[in-house]
Amino acid sequence: MRNWKNWLFPILTGLTVTALALLPLRLSTLEDGKLTGAVHTEALPENSNFPSAPPELPGRLWLLVQCIEKPDTLTIMAQMLEEPELEREIQRLHEALNALNEILPPQAAETLEQIDMFSCDRYYLRDQTDLSSASFSFFNGYDRHTNAYLSAQLDGVSGQLVGLHVSNLPESFAYRLSARETGEKLLDHLGLSYEPEETVDGEGLEGAASFRLPEWKGQFLLSQNALHLDFNFLVDWSAVDQDIAEAYGYGPTDSDASQMQIPWQNDGKRQVF
Repeated sequence: MRNWKNWLFPILTGLTVTALALLPLRLSTLEDGKLTGAVHTEALPENSNFPSAPPELPGRLWLLVQCIEKPDTLTIMAQMLEEPELEREIQRLHEALNALNEILPPQAAETLEQIDMFSCDRYYLRDQTDLSSASFSFFNGYDRHTNAYLSAQLDGVSGQLVGLHVSNLPESFAYRLSARETGEKLLDHLGLSYEPEETVDGEGLEGAASFRLPEWKGQFLLSQNALHLDFNFLVDWSAVDQDIAEAYGYGPTDSDASQMQIPWQNDGKRQVF
């Protein structure tokens, strides 16, 4: 009997320690079981600045030109598309080109039928300063038999064509409009406001034209001739430079603005940090 009493206290102590160690874990497991399978929501504060949708087309295009010309200002993620998603995206490109059949020469859309090597990358862009975001599909296609080449960019929201380069086609491009008229029709189709700038005429309907897009400090360039068709959006650096000048206190009417030296200027040459 005495030996049994001697073992009682150590056994009770061990059971107590074991219970204290396992009970919190068991309670936590039971609580997790109640929550599993349920959707739990939390109110998003009004000042969270998290975008509920991408910006309008001018804002999306501004993200696109930053991706091309100054990508260090954005967070960029890229995804290479594979079948069947690649085929669906190529179909969207077909539809975008067909929507412009009254503006572009027919060879632009016909090129897709000739290409036997095709790739597409989807880019997701976000500006961390205001959390604006957008996505674009970047296409590259090449035909090994004719050397025809096509590259294009599609807006992820609208599916509209926002950049195109076609070259090395077996036959010459047949244009319906001058370079300036083609550019104006394309910008009207996208619903963008613009200001025509320089136009360079070639032979017949060949030539090049540029347009300022003051609403978002963008520029649209187009070039067309018998060998290639090319249009794309860029940053309007003159508008950006003017914004920087005004930020330093030099307005457009200041007579000494041209003499101002701002951090990235040195004898009229832009320097990249």
